[in-house]
Parts: sequence; C-alpha cells; structure tokens
Amino acid sequence: MNEYSMYIQHDWDECIRSVENRVWISVKPRNGPSVHGHLQCKSHKLNGIPIIQGSNGFEVESVSSHAIQVKHLSCPSVTLLSPYRVFKDVHNASVTSLDVVGGQCVSASDSVLKSWSSLDHEKEKEVTMTGHYGDIYCCRWFPSVKVVLSCGADLRIKIWSSDTGECAGTLVGHTKAVTDLAIIDRGRNIISVSKDGTSKLWHVGSGKVIDDLIKSNPTTYINCCSISSPKNLNLGERNIPASDLEIGTDDKCLLIGCENGMLSLIGVYARKILATNNLDCPVNACNLSEDAQIYIGCNDGRVIWLDEQLVIKHCIFDTNSPVRCLCLFKELVVCGHGDGSCVIRSVNNKKAYLTGTNAEPIYDVSTDTRFLYTACRDGVIRKYLPELL
Repeated sequence: MNEYSMYIQHDWDECIRSVENRVWISVKPRNGPSVHGHLQCKSHKLNGIPIIQGSNGFEVESVSSHAIQVKHLSCPSVTLLSPYRVFKDVHNASVTSLDVVGGQCVSASDSVLKSWSSLDHEKEKEVTMTGHYGDIYCCRWFPSVKVVLSCGADLRIKIWSSDTGECAGTLVGHTKAVTDLAIIDRGRNIISVSKDGTSKLWHVGSGKVIDDLIKSNPTTYINCCSISSPKNLNLGERNIPASDLEIGTDDKCLLIGCENGMLSLIGVYARKILATNNLDCPVNACNLSEDAQIYIGCNDGRVIWLDEQLVIKHCIFDTNSPVRCLCLFKELVVCGHGDGSCVIRSVNNKKAYLTGTNAEPIYDVSTDTRFLYTACRDGVIRKYLPELL
C-alpha cells in the first residue's frame, strides 16, 4: 500500500520515553479507514534509549534522539521526527508565512511581521514590523538578510528594514490580494502574483511596475510562484526594448500556479510563455529548481514532479488533505498539509514526517540548508534537524 499517511500523537517524543507510557499511532490509506495502534515504552537500554513496543501491526525499527522509525504490516517504514526546538512566544496567533536564512527568521501573523533569531531567541531582540491591513500571505528575506519583503490581503507589497522595523517603501498596483513573491538576484527587481490574475515585475527603488509578465482573466487567481535560473533551457528571444529599470532578468524563468489548475512557465526577459499545463484542481504551492525540475502541491493532496515542458513525471497521491506549502530540502520535497501533517517525500516513495502539530494546518515551511522550519495555525514555529533521518 503506497497511498497511505501515518499519524502519531503530537507530543509522542515527550510521552514515550517514560516506562509504561504509551502514545497512539495510526496509518490511513487515502480512501480507506484508519488502522489504530499504540507505541509503549517497555524499558530502557543502558544508554537511556527507550525500548518501544507497538500494537496492532505497528513495529518500531529504531529509536534515536528526536526520531523513531516505524513500520506497519500494511505499509513500508517511515521516520517520525519531533521538533529540535519549539518557538511558542514569537506570535500569539496563526503563523501564515516564514522565511529563514542562516538561522535568521522573519515570520508573519495576522498583519504583523517579526524578525528574530532561531539561534539565540530573545524577546528583547525581536524587531516588529506593522503597517499591513489584513493578513500577510508571504514574507521573504532579501539576500542581504537586512531587508524584508511582504505582501497580503491589503493589495500591497511592503519593504522593511529588519534592523529598525520601519517600512522603507510600499508598492501599489494590484487590484486584489497579493499571494506570493519572488526576488530577482540582489532584489533591485521583484515579481509578485495576485488574485487579480496578473504577475508584475517591479523596480523596487522607484516603486514602479516595469511590466505585467502575465495578465490572465481577473477570475484566474494566481496562488503561487517560483523563480530560478534553469540551466540549458531556452528562455526565448525578446522582441521589445528593455527598460533601464530591468536588471538581472535575462536568465530567469518564472513558474506560476493558479486556482483554476493552470500552470505556466515564463521566460521573464523575453516575456514568453514557454509551457503550460492545465490540471483539474487548484495549485497551492510550487517550486522551480535550477535544473529545471518542477514540484507542485495541489489542493486535492497530490504532490507532482514535472519536467521543463510541464509534463508530469511522477505523482504521489497518498492523502486527500490539501498541500498548503512546499519547499525543497536537498533532493526531497517537503510539504505542509491542511490536516497538520508535514511530509518529506522522495520519488521512490520513501517518507518522513515532521511531527508536533495537533491536526493544525501547516501554512509555510522553510529551510536554511541544515534545519527545516514550519509555520502553523496554532501560532507555533517548529525547528527540525533532518540529518537525523
């Protein structure tokens, strides 16, 4: 059975390490009933590692700090990873977006942004940024890790100093909520996508729109975007003169995913649509890698790998829970789902789970190359150490 999901009690790592304590665990086929069991600590090895016994077909294959490997009679083994560190006091409401570079975090909750360090988190060192009206849908670091970019339900894109919390500029031009952002090189140009059906190329310094990269029907909500410089991909030829405000777009390719299932791959400098595909459900999250591999997460739970022509190469359909966010960790795809599961998947169907949420949706996931971080509706940011896999 490949189409399955595994769930475990959210505080399992704390509970299971005491003798006779037990936690619930279940495995669920995508379109079938769940099978429930328990894991119970029977004793400890000399090094303090618990010896855990499973029930109803569940078996623990290995135990380490913050991780256990579990299999069931009906499915292959998976690794369950508990948080390496938990940040409960950064926000007091749902965390809607998160970006991390070298341990420096920027996160959004409601209309408030905060920059802070996951290495030595101290409340007095947090910088708070306020000025949006309504929910913030996306926040991202500029490469300098001194400036923050954000967008949201108020139709605006804002630029912030992470040192002072002051808003350095506001970009206005969309007519509906701005859903996602992409930064080009050092950030003199950025790209935004919106529920108004447009993807805009901006010059940050002047606050001007250089061009609409795509202009769809206003009812075609664009949910997500990803930018990269894919190698050995023909990005098309430009037929119109370039503006002096446009910098660094010549090797850039933009991927967008829409509410109506449309996927488009766009040569930014040439303004050419290189490929399209129309899926039968909303695309909620996407990623375009430098080797022109494309990864998307859909509202029906599917996680799909595509090539540069947007032809589907591989699809994992193990849950009906919507994909809310997606990032790459090395060659693995990390997806946060609406049911609170955060799954690390590979094309050969190996899986690991980032646990700790109590069925609360995961709204964003980010990596700073060593750690993975999740943003959740419960207001908690969790940090994981995937090398334990």
